[in-house]
Amino acid sequence: MATSSEIISDIKHWWLFLLRGILFILLGIYMISAPLVTFVALSMLFGIVIVLGGAAELVHAYANRYVVGWSWRFLLGLIDVALGFILIFDVKLSITVLPLAVGLWFLFRGFSLFSFASVMRRSGWMMLAGVIIVLFALLVMFNPAFGAMTIVLWAASAFIVTGIINTILAFRLKAVNEVLTKR
Repeated sequence: MATSSEIISDIKHWWLFLLRGILFILLGIYMISAPLVTFVALSMLFGIVIVLGGAAELVHAYANRYVVGWSWRFLLGLIDVALGFILIFDVKLSITVLPLAVGLWFLFRGFSLFSFASVMRRSGWMMLAGVIIVLFALLVMFNPAFGAMTIVLWAASAFIVTGIINTILAFRLKAVNEVLTKR
């Protein structure tokens, strides 16, 4: 929870939210205008995230080395770190794996909706959503170009929406700042 001094600081520095908003919007537009560069960067980021997750697993396993089965966690951490570095340094493999990983994630989510729909009443809409998500997942997995563009467009959209939200927040904070400075 923010303290009142932190809130006042945010209000006084409203323009930082505006600057951040503009940067996010510009980066989102750039991502759309340079989809190949964006996709390669996202693929490498995927590898970096796996390395960091593996490193966290190694630390966790070592910290719990007296617990039965800790060596399996340690081994999984090593595998994650190795896989992450392979994905970072082998760009071709990385750009091949990312759509598959995203597709599998969507596939899991789609089948999860089937599971939820089977135990709920009046859940035809949920079953339909599951079918749509599974079809989308298969399209992402088996059409790499579609998968790559989908990933780029979702990432770019997230940046643009984040930028818009920061810009709106900046102008609201500016209005509050103007009221406070008139006192």
